[in-house]
Amino acid sequence: MDDTLQAVRDSVIRGLGQLTDFFGFSPVMGHLYGALLMSPDALSLDALEAIVSKSKASVSMNMQALERWGMVRQVWVKRDRRKYYEAESDLWKIVTYVIESRERREVGVALNILEDDARRLELATSSMSASERELARHYLAQVQNLQSFFKLAQIALELLLTREGPPSLTDIASVDIPEQGKKKS
Repeated sequence: MDDTLQAVRDSVIRGLGQLTDFFGFSPVMGHLYGALLMSPDALSLDALEAIVSKSKASVSMNMQALERWGMVRQVWVKRDRRKYYEAESDLWKIVTYVIESRERREVGVALNILEDDARRLELATSSMSASERELARHYLAQVQNLQSFFKLAQIALELLLTREGPPSLTDIASVDIPEQGKKKS
């Protein structure tokens, strides 16, 4: 393979490994997804093992996870009994699936916990000393700040999930993003 092609493929594979790690997934998942995304053909587990330099067990386990997240699918290759895979190239479909099945749920769990915490604080305040009530008010204010943040996150996720697809480049280009360190006036 040409050196430039190899370098770009390896860069994408490494970059997706870092990105998946950042979002709490195994970096190996990102490496495997990157290898499949950059391949014009479906790849076998053996080929993936060679590309990402991981054990067959690790490749197999991470491929199962990628299948569960809708990031890859198994395909049939004529005259070959091995498992072959290809990447889902529609990134919007992947993002919405992950948001629906993971982030939406986690935000809901966080809101439920915060509601329970606020209710417990409000109920227990009457039996506290003056200094404990002061601390309880501080706790309640912090819990309410967190609730506001997670409610905003919930609204943002719902707005994102109701879109038919990703924003266009024109939409993105028209967003006014303030320079870093400067507040919007």
